[in-house]
Amino acid sequence: MSVFRVEFPPADAPGRGEAPAGGPSGTPVRQGGGPGGIAHLVMDDPARRVNVLDEQALGDLEVALGLLEGRPDLGGLVVRSGKPGSFMTGDVEALATLTDRPQAVALVRRAQAACARLAALPFATVAAIDGTCLGAGTELALACSSRVAAQEPRTQIGLPEVLLGVIPGCGGTTRLSGLVGLSTALDLILTGRTLDARSAERAGLVERAVPGVWLIEHAHRRLAELVAPGRERGRPVAADPQGRRGDRWRPRGLRSWFMDGTPFGRGLTFARARAMTKGRTGGHYPAADAALSVLQHGFAQPIETSLRLEAEWAGDLIVGPVCRNLVRAFRLAERAREAPLPGIEDAGPVERLQVVGAGGMGAGIAELASRHGIEVRLRDTDPDALARALRAVRARVAERSGRTGTARHETEAQLARIFPGLDLAGLKRADLAIEAVVEDLDVKRRVFGELEVRMRPDAVLATNTSSLSVDDLAAGLERPQRFVGMHFFDPVHRMPLVEVVRGAKTSAAALATAVRLARRLGRTAIVVNDGPGFVVNRVLMPCLREALHLAEDGYRVADVDAAMRAFGMTRGPFEMMDELGLDVTAKLVAVLGSAFPERVAPAPQLEALVKEGLLGRKSGAGLYRTWSGRRTLDPLAARLLRPERERRPASLEALAERMTLVMVNEAAHCLAGGVVADAGTLDLALLYGAGFPPWRGGLLRHADALGLAKVEARLTALRAEKGERFRPAPLIEELAARGGTFTEPASA
Repeated sequence: MSVFRVEFPPADAPGRGEAPAGGPSGTPVRQGGGPGGIAHLVMDDPARRVNVLDEQALGDLEVALGLLEGRPDLGGLVVRSGKPGSFMTGDVEALATLTDRPQAVALVRRAQAACARLAALPFATVAAIDGTCLGAGTELALACSSRVAAQEPRTQIGLPEVLLGVIPGCGGTTRLSGLVGLSTALDLILTGRTLDARSAERAGLVERAVPGVWLIEHAHRRLAELVAPGRERGRPVAADPQGRRGDRWRPRGLRSWFMDGTPFGRGLTFARARAMTKGRTGGHYPAADAALSVLQHGFAQPIETSLRLEAEWAGDLIVGPVCRNLVRAFRLAERAREAPLPGIEDAGPVERLQVVGAGGMGAGIAELASRHGIEVRLRDTDPDALARALRAVRARVAERSGRTGTARHETEAQLARIFPGLDLAGLKRADLAIEAVVEDLDVKRRVFGELEVRMRPDAVLATNTSSLSVDDLAAGLERPQRFVGMHFFDPVHRMPLVEVVRGAKTSAAALATAVRLARRLGRTAIVVNDGPGFVVNRVLMPCLREALHLAEDGYRVADVDAAMRAFGMTRGPFEMMDELGLDVTAKLVAVLGSAFPERVAPAPQLEALVKEGLLGRKSGAGLYRTWSGRRTLDPLAARLLRPERERRPASLEALAERMTLVMVNEAAHCLAGGVVADAGTLDLALLYGAGFPPWRGGLLRHADALGLAKVEARLTALRAEKGERFRPAPLIEELAARGGTFTEPASA
């Protein structure tokens, strides 16, 4: 069966008759296949859950366009999906497999030609967007005369290609600015952000956002407006080179006219966009620069000139290492979100959640769960802690509502789903209970003992511990098979990862219940086996400890942080300690030092900082302070960390190498010990949980790019200079000896 098909709905189809009452004057656009009638170009891939514009779909589109080009008598065309909730997306798998630049350019030019044929049809076209419309799907919609979108939560419209290391190459980079203006086009393309239907209407990306049940009716109404424009309601329409009418950009005020509509203003707009892009990406994402080049050099040029630029740049990017690494990261995340779960048939849904502990983590988990429709009981024995947690939840809900435009009744409903309490009333109704109390084994065991005797036998008990053993915590429980780790990361509302930790006795059903809950909360869940620090903290802590070694060696804290930021990390190691909490960092270093004393040494500097009350951002006093708008090292921290002899690094790369190599080494130990299933899972954990740079593809992919023989040689040299903590892991030695890699296809 074809992905694209042409339909001629009968004139009496529900909601598909002539233009509704109050529509434009003139001859209405009729249904049916006769002269002046409306046709539908329907996308519906029978082999997929969602519509994807792959090579097969592109061939089917070309056939359908050939049929439509032979029908100049038609009055209009509606482009729609046959799958509720899925309009169309681009083909990420093609990005993962294309390695030949001429082949990549040819495929892009073929897709451009298909969109150009759609744009050149001798009648008006309207895209009726319902659901996910991303990448090539949005570019297909941009080739239409106009667009309407279903105002439903599932509707997402955007051009996220830059997040995959490429640019919109099917005409999106060229066409978008003519529809929404240069400034808005730059914002959407360079950030890759997606819009809901109402936001897309405000941006000018769609002409109208309407309730989903009226989508096709309004698509027909818009066709009638385009055919008889005397009384059109919406955005301005103008004739295109083929004489058809369609939406176009019109400045909204003097500033818009100057910045987007004059040569001098456009120059300022491009200069500002380049500066902002460099500051945001650090020059590591070539797709952003490529998009700017296409827009700047193709602006006001014939469309074919700009499309040729698009194709040439897209071809370069598709076969480049950054695109391949970003696509790998995307595919790893998709695999984690969609992987089948053993025991899922016995996993119950979580509709009622008990959270014990109203600190920052407990409040964050409660807010996230209530946002996704789950009833939450938040318990703490301290009334002040509960009050602070509720204030934090309200502040987070208000901030999100202001950013997304969430309706007031929705935010009030979310807040109403949180029930604070000083006791465990209602615990019998909970499907899952999770503790978020202090990192103390005895305290947590007392909490679990109190919870287990009051919970239903089929309910799941979870711990949010970041360092303690799940098996140690489960000791003494009557039902350890219902016990699991769910390690959220701070801040909960921003961090996308949850480590779901399997203990020795954790059942498949309990594990699947935790994974299903994490997915419902919009988080990426990775399953790990119990062990010190699990995955993220186990691999990250040696890096943070090495940063302290560098400080001991005389290097400035600012230089150490700058080295890892230049490497691509979102924060430097000392900044991470501040964010995580110096007390928590000290605890994690102690746990890992006890488990692996040959690789993680005690950290007396951290203990001294904690003893002086420097706990990090959460306490308002950490390594860094902000003075008069400038962030500087706290005077007390500077005194405690000041070396006897200050050294300047030969290069920041040399500092970053020491910190990244200890991470690679610990990751190899972790992989060999079976803590995670494969290298891809470990890489995803560091990408989502530690801020490892996505453009490098993951920690182990980065090691492969360096070459494991080189990694082994550098570790050996550092071992001779600095000590046994740099002894190469046996897995690295084995792979280097046979020329292997961590991320071979079987484990990528």
